Amino acid sequence: MKKQMRILTPLLLGLIVAISVISIRRISDIRDYSKLINYVGIVRGASQRVVKLEMNGHPDDELVGYVEEILNELLTGQGRYGLVVADSEVYRNNLDLLKDQWETVREEIDGVRQGDDSSRLLVSSEKLFEIANDTVFSIEQYSMEMAEKTAGMVSVTALVSAIAFAAAVYFYIRKFFQLKVTNERLEDLAYRDELTGAYHMERFYEEVNRIMAQNPDEKFAVLYVDFENFKYVNDVFGYSYGDELLKGYAHFAMSRLRDKELLGRDMADRFVILRRYESRDELLKTQEQVDDEFLNSSLVKSNRHMMTIAGGICCAEDMVEEPEAVRMVNRANFAQKEVKNKPGKRYAFYGEEIRRKLIAEMSVKDRMQEGLDNEEFVVYMQPKIGVKDGTVKAAEALVRWEVPGEGLLSPGFFIPVLEKNHFIGKVDRYVFEKVCIWFRERMEKGETVVPVSVNVSKIQFYSPDFIPVYAGIKKKYEIPDKMLEIELTESVAFEHEEYLLQIVRELHENGFLCSLDDFGTGYSSLGLLKYLPIDVLKLDGVFFRVSVDVNREQTILKYIINMVKQLHISTVAEGVEREEQVEFLKSVDCDLIQGFVFYRPMPIREFEKVLAANRKEKRQI
Repeated sequence: MKKQMRILTPLLLGLIVAISVISIRRISDIRDYSKLINYVGIVRGASQRVVKLEMNGHPDDELVGYVEEILNELLTGQGRYGLVVADSEVYRNNLDLLKDQWETVREEIDGVRQGDDSSRLLVSSEKLFEIANDTVFSIEQYSMEMAEKTAGMVSVTALVSAIAFAAAVYFYIRKFFQLKVTNERLEDLAYRDELTGAYHMERFYEEVNRIMAQNPDEKFAVLYVDFENFKYVNDVFGYSYGDELLKGYAHFAMSRLRDKELLGRDMADRFVILRRYESRDELLKTQEQVDDEFLNSSLVKSNRHMMTIAGGICCAEDMVEEPEAVRMVNRANFAQKEVKNKPGKRYAFYGEEIRRKLIAEMSVKDRMQEGLDNEEFVVYMQPKIGVKDGTVKAAEALVRWEVPGEGLLSPGFFIPVLEKNHFIGKVDRYVFEKVCIWFRERMEKGETVVPVSVNVSKIQFYSPDFIPVYAGIKKKYEIPDKMLEIELTESVAFEHEEYLLQIVRELHENGFLCSLDDFGTGYSSLGLLKYLPIDVLKLDGVFFRVSVDVNREQTILKYIINMVKQLHISTVAEGVEREEQVEFLKSVDCDLIQGFVFYRPMPIREFEKVLAANRKEKRQI
């Protein structure tokens, strides 16, 4: 029997190796086919984007070249994306049809650019989309067939492995402990993220609590690491590159873990790390070295200008409560938010100051509904001054929270909490109705009224009942048209241009004015003004802060103001604080000024006094 096993064991092992090699090759092929599915999908989406841009008068030859580059590599397997040529006749035939249809679309794009009707381009685009779908389905079907065959081979491998395992156990019982170690490693892999190899959060929590309980005399800290602008990286370079970045960072972080240290992946581009330390400086220096080494690696270096890392650190010794993994992660995450998107500082330690802020935020969260029910939210007005005659021409309604016994809360503090907890929409509507009530009372008394603008949060903007509710309130209080202005932010415009255009049209139909707020804060694009029929453009206060080149800044402002006037759009300069800025804005014919140089936000009753004084005399500027 022993002699037979000596002969059978190598044969079984050889069979296992052969089947495994074939299976690995098949699995590799399936992975390549998944990549093909992804890139055919890119062709499908990018080609539709090309056609949309062409039909809207925004040709993008770079995107056209990108589509053609991918198509050529799909057909030939030669290129920079690492695509392969699949051994599927149906898929290849569909790919040929896709290439031919793309050539047709290209020809019709040339026709549209020369003035031809775009209807044929739209039909060809739809046909291209159908062929692309068929191509995706064919490679998916082929991939599934290969997967089924591979599964069969894996089953055979499993059976053969079982036989070999039984033989190994019978003849090599002394290897038991080695096999046990192997099983523990496999179990550990089951609790790890497939992409990065970091622990899933549930396992991370368990391991952190276990390690800290077993080592009470050592210092431990949890770090919460977040990549800033990662969505932009995915959008520009694709999810494959984004995945490579995440795998690269996990590799750098794990290669520098010491005994009793762990890496976990929370979600998307966010990681958590358990570290041992002797001093805070050592802890921070260790993490900064990992980050810098990663950011200077060949994977990132050419695009480093887009990649920044922010992190929060919670040391167990700083916990008021008993140190516990979930609490430490939450507090490290909270500390991370203190430095995210803030230049000059990459890491923050959770401490007493942040703890007080967290408690304060929880207090706001706990009583925000009570505050609304008790009408603790009050409306303030900030006047907008006409440049030509110095009188109050309009105002912006702002919200303040007057907490009994505490006074006014800073809007910079409570508004982010309301936004985070999706409560800001209720406050938006509350402020809007208070403004309408004020209008109705003033009009019934025959008092002076001026147009008032109200802010609308992103949450409110995307609410399906946004316009019906606001239009209903306006109608309820019989507010005349063009007396209420809805302020929309540029970030919304960049997220969903078509939806924003629809909303602006419906607001106009219901008698509202529309303004684009915060113009100049980073999203700004003059292209927005080409298609968006707004009534007012609000120039952000960033234009009026101390500048290293005032002349350059003023040239830009003059150009913007002159241009939008040609589009019959009014301009409001926000954040103006100095008289010389007023003189400049007057010289370039800006319409309105809103800033501390004239008035700070004030309670409604004080604003009424300003309106009353406004009737008696005009301020000279």
